[in-house]
Amino acid sequence: MSHQAFRVTCPNCVALIEFPIVPRSDSIDEVPMSGVCTACSHAIDFSQFEGKPPADPHSFANRQRAVALLNPTEASIESVLFDAFQLFRSNWKVLLGVSCLTTLIWFLLVVWPCQKLSGLWSLAQQDAAQLLTFLLASILVAGIANLTTPYTTSVIARMTLAVSRYGRCHNRETIQYAPGANETPSRGSLSVPVSVLFHMSLFMLFVAVVMAMLLVLGVIAMIAFMLVLPFPRETATLVGTFSVGCVYFVLIFTLQWLLWPTVFLIADRRASFTESLRESFSLSWVHRRVSLKVVTFYFLLSTIGALLFYVGQALTAPIASLPLAVAYLRMTGGQTALDPIE
Repeated sequence: MSHQAFRVTCPNCVALIEFPIVPRSDSIDEVPMSGVCTACSHAIDFSQFEGKPPADPHSFANRQRAVALLNPTEASIESVLFDAFQLFRSNWKVLLGVSCLTTLIWFLLVVWPCQKLSGLWSLAQQDAAQLLTFLLASILVAGIANLTTPYTTSVIARMTLAVSRYGRCHNRETIQYAPGANETPSRGSLSVPVSVLFHMSLFMLFVAVVMAMLLVLGVIAMIAFMLVLPFPRETATLVGTFSVGCVYFVLIFTLQWLLWPTVFLIADRRASFTESLRESFSLSWVHRRVSLKVVTFYFLLSTIGALLFYVGQALTAPIASLPLAVAYLRMTGGQTALDPIE
C-alpha cells in the first residue's frame, strides 16, 4: 500500500511536522488528530489541515516511522559545519562537478555576453547607428540572465539539499525512503521544476529591485555628504563614500541574513515566493544565532571565491552552500543523511 503525507508548519517556530494520509480501510488510530510541536511545545490541531495537498515523498523519506512527530535537535554552528564537512567529504565529486557545470553555464550565458556588450557600447558611442543594436542586445542578455541566475541558484540549492538528505555517508549504508515513493532523489540532477524556476525568478527580481533602491539611496546620501560636510570636496567625497559604503554593506548583509532560507524554501517546493519571504524572516529570527553565523561563513567563502574569479567560485560555492542546506534542515526540523534512522 502506498502512503502519502501532508506537511504542517508550526505557526510558532516554523518547524516541520508531517504525518501520512491513511486510506479509510486502514486503522484511523494511526493518524494523530492533535499534537505538540517537539521544537517549541506549541499545541497544534491537525484536523484543521485536512484536505491540504500531499507532501513530496522526499520530505519525510528518512523517517522510519512516518506517523511519529519530528524531534528536531537544537542547531549549533559547530554541528552544522561538522555535518557539512562530513557530507562534503563523502560527496565532493558530485558537488564540485555540478558546481563547475553551473559556473560554466553562468559564464557562457551571462558573463561572456556582458563582456561583448561592453565592446558594443564602445561602438555605439562612436556610431549612433549601433545604439539600437546595443539596446536590443542588452534586452536579450538581461532576459537570458534573468532565467540563468534563478536556474543555477535552484540547481545548487536542490543539489545541496539532496546531498544533505540522501548523500553517501560513512555512518549509514542505506537510506530508507517513504513507502510508495515513486522517485529516487538525484544528487546531481540539473532539472528544475517550472514552479521552482518561476518563484525563484520572482525572488531574484525582488532582490534586484531592493539592491537597486539601496544603491540609488546610497548615491543620494553620498551627494548629500559632499554638499553638507564642511570639508574640501575630495575629503567630503572620501568620507561620504566610506560612510555610505559601510551602511550599504550592513544593509546587504542583513538582507542576506534574513532572506537566505527563501532560496531553500522555494527550491524545496515548500512555499511560494510570498510565503517563502514570510517564513524566511521567521526562521532567521527564531534561529538568529546559528543563522547569523552560517551566513557569515557563507559570506566569507563567497568573497574568497569571487576574488579567485570563476574557478575559485566554482570550488567554494558548494562548500559555502552545503552548511546553509544543513542549517535549513535543522531549522525546519528535517533530517540529514547523517542522522540515525532508529
